[in-house]
Amino acid sequence: MKFSRNWQPLSFIAALICAFVGTINTYAQAPTTNTPDQLTADDVVFKREFTLGAKLHSNGFGINANFVKIHNIFKKTVYEIEIMDIHHPKEKRQQSPFASTQGIIRGFVFGKQNSFYAINATAGRVRTVSEKARRSGIGIGVYYAGGFSLGLQKPYYLSVIKGIAPNNTLIKENIAYSPENESLFLNPNLIYSAAGFRYGWGDTKIFPGIQTKVAINFDWASYHEFVKALEVGAMVNAYMPDLGGVFEGKPQGIQLMVNEKPNYFFTNLYLRIMLGKRW
Repeated sequence: MKFSRNWQPLSFIAALICAFVGTINTYAQAPTTNTPDQLTADDVVFKREFTLGAKLHSNGFGINANFVKIHNIFKKTVYEIEIMDIHHPKEKRQQSPFASTQGIIRGFVFGKQNSFYAINATAGRVRTVSEKARRSGIGIGVYYAGGFSLGLQKPYYLSVIKGIAPNNTLIKENIAYSPENESLFLNPNLIYSAAGFRYGWGDTKIFPGIQTKVAINFDWASYHEFVKALEVGAMVNAYMPDLGGVFEGKPQGIQLMVNEKPNYFFTNLYLRIMLGKRW
């Protein structure tokens, strides 16, 4: 069985980084007249900040909410709640052979055994390292954080063809992978479509873990009420065996694709855009 990448997220993120950095350099060099010129670390313009963000990482997507305490113009404490999905690098979405005759819109990922989602709760700091924040309102800071992660592994269900009824309609069944139905689950000629997001939650496995991240944070208009920020960084999620398996004496790792080795560590680059408000 052979898999291939569907897209190149690392190249996409790298291109976006270059574009944004170029924009930032241009903006930082432009003169402004509506921001403070003589601020010190003791000058606090705002005390609190709240942002919502959307993240594109090298193997998926995520959304987050940040609750921020502003100590001074050079230091912030960040409390973050995040939900993200993590895909296997070999996942490739494709269409069913029945798509043209049955009008199927929903595709499927061949060989995908489980979906994996992470709920992260972290605390960290942003330290401003750019003196340009005083003149142009653009703060360039280092962000580092760590905390807990709860991994949820949900079986991936396919709608497969089991036969043809006397009236020539297809007989379909929704199934998850098992060694007993491997020949059916891995037969692309009998796959009708993905079964849907709602299937499999009753068999979800829980993996406790941690997340750490480090990033460069670009904050436009640092002294304005509305937050507009871009973040480029790297993160690592590490997990223990699933809780149910530990209690049963059969600890298991995170299994995303059929016939691939279980995994406990996920390292990703990411690009995140955040919007919010200060007060």
